[in-house]
This record gives sequence, structure tokens and C-alpha cells, in this order.
Amino acid sequence: METWIREARRDPAGAGYGAARSAVFDAVRADRGGAVAVRLLSGTADERAGVRLLLLQILTWLSGGTDDPWPEAAAAAVGRLRDPDEPVRRAAAWLLAEADRPRAVELLTGPGQEQDPVARLALAEALLLRPTEQDRKLLAADRDPAIRLRAARRPDTDPVLADLDAGGARLGGPGGRVRWGAGTVWGLAARWPGGETTCYAHVGLLAARDTAVAHRAAVDMAEVALREWRAAPQALVPQLRPLLGRAAAPEVREAAAAVVGGLLETTRLCADELAGLLDEAPDAAAPALGRIGDVRALPQLCRLVTEGRAAGVVGEAAAGLAQAGADVGPLVAAAADHLDGNDGATDRAVWAAVGVLRACGAASAIAVPQLLRLLGADDSALLRTQAVLALGEIGPGAGAAVPLLEGLAGDGGTRFDGHVETALIRITGDRRRAERLFARLHAWRRNASLAADVLEWLAGHGGLEPQHVAYLWEAVGTAPAVHPKWVAALWRHEGEAAAALALERLPGALDGELYGPYVCTVLGDMGAAAAPAVPALRAVAERRVRVSLCTGSFDEDARADERLAAASREALRRIGEAVADRG
Repeated sequence: METWIREARRDPAGAGYGAARSAVFDAVRADRGGAVAVRLLSGTADERAGVRLLLLQILTWLSGGTDDPWPEAAAAAVGRLRDPDEPVRRAAAWLLAEADRPRAVELLTGPGQEQDPVARLALAEALLLRPTEQDRKLLAADRDPAIRLRAARRPDTDPVLADLDAGGARLGGPGGRVRWGAGTVWGLAARWPGGETTCYAHVGLLAARDTAVAHRAAVDMAEVALREWRAAPQALVPQLRPLLGRAAAPEVREAAAAVVGGLLETTRLCADELAGLLDEAPDAAAPALGRIGDVRALPQLCRLVTEGRAAGVVGEAAAGLAQAGADVGPLVAAAADHLDGNDGATDRAVWAAVGVLRACGAASAIAVPQLLRLLGADDSALLRTQAVLALGEIGPGAGAAVPLLEGLAGDGGTRFDGHVETALIRITGDRRRAERLFARLHAWRRNASLAADVLEWLAGHGGLEPQHVAYLWEAVGTAPAVHPKWVAALWRHEGEAAAALALERLPGALDGELYGPYVCTVLGDMGAAAAPAVPALRAVAERRVRVSLCTGSFDEDARADERLAAASREALRRIGEAVADRG
């Protein structure tokens, strides 16, 4: 338990934390009265505030998903409602609401109950995450304006706006299970049929007020709308652009930069404003501009990589610059410098530096020594895999890695083995190695992506042989689930003979988070032959609500939908032109 606590406080995104956390969860779910549960509960009184906070939050997660009360956890929560640390008080309130909801309601609304204002508000926020109508009515009449505000469903009345000014800054404090301000609450409430235009109007109403708390609510409400509806960027940028300017409060500018920079379209529409914030809000502005290939981001992006900041998004920004043809040499140097000095760095920051090198491809050849040191020394299987993938993307320039990779290559059929083999093929260009790997494909069938990559490489380096084509015909024609790259490789080799089968298989992958844009490109390449897929492409291109994807974060999901929508429109354009030319 102590080892897990240290790891959790050091790097909550690290693999060591995740594995230990799973073991803790399994033990407590198996026995709420067991030794692990007792240690968790007793740890809520630890002298370290960070440990108290961590354990209360874990207990909250463990209390959720069931209707069974947990009296011991509720008692631990009540004991922390007057903790000297505010985030701990908030976490205790959320735990009480999960472990014993009736008791939480009684403490909040019962006569003679005088609780700390921070704890009271956190109790209200927790109860209103899944409110009953009675809860909402009681809290809408509470004496605390922040609680009344949290119970309000929309911001279009004077009393609600007055409560926003009086208590809006107190919502979503650290320590709670969710950190929603009023704008986020209202944005989520607007996601019902017909709520889109109302949401846009409310963002405009809030942005037009003259208080920082109203401006922040406008930004938060816009964030929900931008992630939900494809028309939101054009509708809301006129309201958001002024909030990026010097007239807005600094905290509002920073929040607006993060929201506007979260999407590709809003970034393009506000590129100059974001460029003006590169020094003030580099963690938001630099990755955003990098994603759209704007070289003004490069100096700050290099700084972020060197310092290990914005770790979750710098790789995507590097890819945007590389795809735009920018000189990514300084970015590669920054990633190499970070790997050289990574003693004590978190796995997440090292992972980000490796992701930058992978995104920059052949330009990362100067960083091969750093990748080799990482591959030889790090005990994280995930990080080693990323290093192997980066070497493969570098290609022939990573020739110095061949001896080490040869030593790592195995035939055990693991996913790591497959990545090592694929990297060796890309570095050496050795078709015989690729053929040997293909000969073992029956053992890799569960890893469809590996099989697809090998066959795609063979097709581009000398072409497919009869045995490859036979394999593809069997797989595409009979397998219940088919990798889109298999279908594409078969169509590119067989042409019209495989067109009908391709049109049967490919449209079903259009709305997937991994291969939707790829499928759009293949259908566009098919030209007039892909005319039967036009209805499916239009269904994707003309959606108002974004496609629901699972890429890692809400902003990543929205950007993936933007790329999918653009790819589907481009495919429709190409197919339409091909049909017109044929006619």
C-alpha cells in the first residue's frame, strides 16, 4: 500500500500506479472488510494531506456503481468534512454522497445542520451529479448562491445570473470528483434535441456580460458545444474571439485559449489570436498551432518538449508540423535533449518525447542513440514498444538499431515481437524478412494490424505474390471482422475484381476512431467505382452531432471527428468528379 501511494503521488499516469491501483480495487471489491479496505479507511486520517485526498478519492470510486451503502466509508467521510485542507473536505463530501446518499442529503438540508461552506457546496455538487427532482427543488432554494446556481438548469434569468456573479467562482473546486463550473453544467444540460441553438444563444449572453465569472461560464459552455456539434466552431468563434484579447481577464484568456485551441477549425479561425498568446499560454497555444502546421508554434513547442510539459499533446503537434513540411529539426533536438536528461522524469514526459520522435519520422535519425539507450534500459513494456515504433518510423536512418532489435526479435507471437519485426523490415528494407514474417501470419491472425502492415509493406516494395493475394481473398471474403488495410491491399492489387467486396466491407469502418479517414481515402481512390458508397459517406459528412469516438480525451475525440468529416467530404468530392468525368 505504501509503495502504491508513493507511485500514485509521483506519477498518476504511470504504468506502476495503474497496476497497483487495479490490485487495490480488486481486493476491496472482493472484501470491504478486508485488510486492504481497512488500510484505505485508516489512511484517510493520515498526517499528509495529499495521502488523505488520494485515499478519499479512491474510496469514492470504490463506493460508486452500487446501491449498497458503505457505512465505514461514510463514517470516514464525515470525519473529514472539517479537515483543515479544502480539497480534502471536498473529497470527503463526494465520498459521503456515494457511500451513504441519504445521510449526505440529511447533512445538507436537514434542520440545524451547520456544515463548512466548502463541504456543503461539494455535497450539493455530488448530489446534483445524479439528482432526484426533490433534491433539485430543495437545493434551488438553498441559502448559498453557489448551491442555487449549481441547481439551475440554464442561465437566462436575472436571479440565476446574480447567483453566477455571487457564487460562480466557487463551483468545481479541487478535490471533487468532477470540476464543473456553471457553464459546463449548462452546456451538458443543453445536449438534448433542439438544444443546440439555445446553447449558442446562452454562450452569447454570457460572453456579452462584463464579469470574469460570466466570461468563464461562456468559455466552459462553449467547450461542451464545440465537442458536441459540428456547427459550433462557426457559431461560437465570434463570441470566443474577444475573450482571447487583452480586455479579458488573464484567467479567462487562458481558459479560452485551451478551448479554442482544442479543435482544428477553431484554431484555424483564431490562429493569429493564439499566436499572440504563445508566451502567456504556451501549453495551450503552441500545441494547437502545431497541430495545424503553423510554424509560429515551433519555439515554444520545443521548450515544452525539453521541459516535459504538455506531454499528452506534443506528439500530435509534432505530427501536424511534419505533415505541413516544416523543419522539425529543432523539435527532434528538443526531444533528444529531454531523453538525455530524463533522470527522475515521469514516464508520461519520456513517452511524449518518444512520441515526438515517432511523429517526425526520418528527421529523427539523430536521436537514434537516445532511443537505443531507452530501449536497453527502461523496464516499461509500453515505453519500449514506443521506442521500437519510433525506430521503425525513422526507417533506414535507424540502421544503428538493427543489432539491438535483432536481439529483441522473437517468434513467440507477442505484440512486441511483431513491432520489433516490423521495425526491422522498415529499417532494412529486407523483403525476405517480410516474407518470413508473412509465412507465420497464421499465428498472428489475432493481431490484424500487424498482418495488415506487413501486407501493405509488401505491396509497396515489389508487389504482392500469389500466396499473399490468396491469403487476402480468404481473409476478406470469410472473416467476420476485417481490417480495412486488408481490403485496401486486395482492391489495389485486384482492381475491379475486388471492388464489390471492398464496397461491402469498407463502409462499415467509416465511423471508427482508427481507420475512418483511411477508409475515406481508399474510397476516394476507387473513384467512380465507389459511387455505391456515397450514401454512407454523406451520412458521415453531413452529421450535426459529432461521431462518438474513444481516442483518449474529449478534445482528441472532437479533432478525430473533424478529420473524419474532412476526409469524408474529400472522398465525396473525388468520387463526384470521377463520376462526372466518366459521364
